[in-house]
Amino acid sequence: MKKHFAIAALILGATQLFAEIQLPRIFSDNILLQREKPVKIWGTADANAKIDVEFAGTKKSATADARGKWSLALSPLEASTTPREMKFYENGKLSKTVANVLVGEVWILGGQSNMEMTYSWRKINPKPNGKIRYFKNPIALAEKPADDTSPNSRWVAADKNNLHAFSMIGYGFAQYIAEKLDIPVGLVYTARGGAKMETYIPFEAMDASQYLKSRRENYAKSLDAWRNGGYQKAKKKYDDLMAAIAKAKAENKTPPKHFSYQKVKPDPVAPDFPLSTPAVHFNGMVAPVAGYAARGVLWYQGESNSRDENFAEQFAVLVNSWRNAWSDKSLVWIATEIASFDAKDADWGKTRQRQRAASHALPDSYIVSAIDTGEQKDIHPADKAAISERMALTALGAVYGDKSAVYKSPEFKSAKYSAGSAEVLFETFGGKLAGKGQPRGFELKIDGKWVPVKAVLSGADRVKVSAESTAVPQGVRYAFKSWVKPEVWLYNQSGLPAFGFSDEK
Repeated sequence: MKKHFAIAALILGATQLFAEIQLPRIFSDNILLQREKPVKIWGTADANAKIDVEFAGTKKSATADARGKWSLALSPLEASTTPREMKFYENGKLSKTVANVLVGEVWILGGQSNMEMTYSWRKINPKPNGKIRYFKNPIALAEKPADDTSPNSRWVAADKNNLHAFSMIGYGFAQYIAEKLDIPVGLVYTARGGAKMETYIPFEAMDASQYLKSRRENYAKSLDAWRNGGYQKAKKKYDDLMAAIAKAKAENKTPPKHFSYQKVKPDPVAPDFPLSTPAVHFNGMVAPVAGYAARGVLWYQGESNSRDENFAEQFAVLVNSWRNAWSDKSLVWIATEIASFDAKDADWGKTRQRQRAASHALPDSYIVSAIDTGEQKDIHPADKAAISERMALTALGAVYGDKSAVYKSPEFKSAKYSAGSAEVLFETFGGKLAGKGQPRGFELKIDGKWVPVKAVLSGADRVKVSAESTAVPQGVRYAFKSWVKPEVWLYNQSGLPAFGFSDEK
């Protein structure tokens, strides 16, 4: 018996001797930490172990709970381009070291394919920047909030070996901010092409919306059938299609007819279609990094929700749920409206209007105009630089206090109607309206029909539009179409395009 106790004690001692603190992959080499905010650090260790984290000349401590979980917060840090080490001690012994740590500004990247779009899509080679770090976070779906990101996730530097896989929107933003503020910038990626908004909202937040509540309930009902043959059936159908496409390609033949969504691989936790299954992207990609200190979120999403009349309702739940997950009510949210595109199945003029209304309804929430960008036949346009710059200007002006940064596009304020004409007043936020090229893009609703009309600037903040009619118009609108880029005319004097709008009596 004594021999058994001795062996058990030896094993226990060896376990404790070689026990190592485990960290989520967000805390790994090449990491960039948020400046001027408490920096939450968390992980696991032996039950009840004493944890010390040492960085930048200071040490913070915590005690693991009975399950080995622990967390602590580093005091706010100053920005630094000097690579340093962060050391982790368990019960007084060095357990882990995270190398090449910088401190600066951290932004979370969220949304769908136009946020996902990398430089490799268009074979663009951006300039490396030693001040920028990027947390690669491969697609991962989960039925419940995951503790960690995908095994392949990691922090990488913005060098020539990694840049091809960076988000174009995110990196363009980071370059601008890094230059203007002269500090490092970190980007944490969470986007996925084609994903609907509800896939990024946690289940526990969905009761705030009747629509989202019903989606959650339908998801729960469909799980049994999906687990008991549904997934296997969908997977076989997908595999057969992909094999047929590959065979046709190899034989230089026309592939079988299919829709693009049929090329999205089924997932065991996502009944029917992963790009619209509630919460699964939040659980797999967002939950593991929620709480990582950041300044805000850059959001480019809306194409997959372009037919949703309850867009603003869902958006409010989304933003509030992320702020709750980060325990940061001031987490800044900067969105962009969707760019011009010849959408056949939805009215993107209405979608952009919903996006603006949704953004304006929340505190610390902003949106930039993108109607003068885009490609008519490609929903993934290459001209992302203007959007990146406008998001960066918004951050500089609204978040970082740069009074010289002009970041607000003109917005419709009111309209005064008279026979055959309307005078449209804009909120210009202290600037002046300016036209580029020939006046265009305005329409009046006369006798129930929208007709193109003449437009002329009639002051620093107004436009006079008129038609060859004596009837009093029933409405006025500008740049209110899906594909509207050629008709964009109205800007402010700093070159920001006015938002499209539609006003009807």
